Amino acid sequence: MTEILAMNEVAVYRGGKEPVLQIDSFAMKQGELAALVGPNGAGKSTLLQTINLLQPYAGQIRLFGESATTGKARALRRRTAMVFQETLLLEGSVFANVAMPLRFRGMAAGEIQTRVAQALAVFGCAHLAERQAKCLSGGEGQRVCLARALVTEPELLLLDEPFAALDVATRSALLEELRQLAKQKNMAVLLVSHHFSDVLYFADRAVALLEGRILQDDEPERLLRRPVNEKVARLVDMDNLFPCTLEMVGDQQLLRLSETFSIPCDGFAGASPSFCCLPGDGLQLATGEEATLGEDWALLEGEVERVLPGIGACCVLVRAGDLLWKARLPLHGGTNFAPGDSLCLRFRPLEMQRF
Repeated sequence: MTEILAMNEVAVYRGGKEPVLQIDSFAMKQGELAALVGPNGAGKSTLLQTINLLQPYAGQIRLFGESATTGKARALRRRTAMVFQETLLLEGSVFANVAMPLRFRGMAAGEIQTRVAQALAVFGCAHLAERQAKCLSGGEGQRVCLARALVTEPELLLLDEPFAALDVATRSALLEELRQLAKQKNMAVLLVSHHFSDVLYFADRAVALLEGRILQDDEPERLLRRPVNEKVARLVDMDNLFPCTLEMVGDQQLLRLSETFSIPCDGFAGASPSFCCLPGDGLQLATGEEATLGEDWALLEGEVERVLPGIGACCVLVRAGDLLWKARLPLHGGTNFAPGDSLCLRFRPLEMQRF
């Protein structure tokens, strides 16, 4: 695939000595669907604005194979489009709003008519063409903003949390429509979202940004299951995240999670970990012979504190000694869990991420 974005040693300053954004290396290829995740103030919007050449920066940015120098910024920006969280629509009709970027490009009236009609149809907005843009609902407004961004057929689309204020059903529908269109057009998309469910639904690649720096750039599944450090684990709301220490008892190496719980950890190399984590679906019910400790398994015996119901699975909070574990257990065969129940759970220590 053709590389359409390459950033190397890019820094953005806002009056202080330390950069608010420091990107050592980041690249995207044609057709890639990536998502940017991070807490408020992490620098997500600044990164998008920098890529769109709206933010002064130091370092090197290449867009569509060309160095993004000052003289080329306008031409390169026209090959991208950006949609913001706010529905930034102007006075006038929906048609006029969507047609605006084409008129800026000096396109013929007939071509504008055709392209606007096509863009509105893609997002189910054809019936809104003559409606006043300022009178639209939130979902309608965001559909029109997407149509306006895509009417120019950009090679790179930047989305700065445009669905944050929408309900789950509307957000999911728009993400699916956008994903299908991006795949059809072989368009690269970088989406900023606070909802990791959006990331899983939309993106093939997830980038964790904290304090202006990229900490992990990976498949969304790996970000969820194999975070590189405690900060990323907290960002993705890891189910089970505990401080830990590595210690030797006799000739056995143990990973100690609390005063009352430790697991064998033979063969661990490298610096001693300070945290470990385990996704909730890494915990399984252990009954009958499964409750016999095997070499590849560790056992937990505890009491149910709370049950959070779900579809097909439920989240069960289990107190085992001085640790509270979160298990995501499938619902089948009439299995029910209630506060006060005793449960035996098992997991594979090798599935625990240590850092």
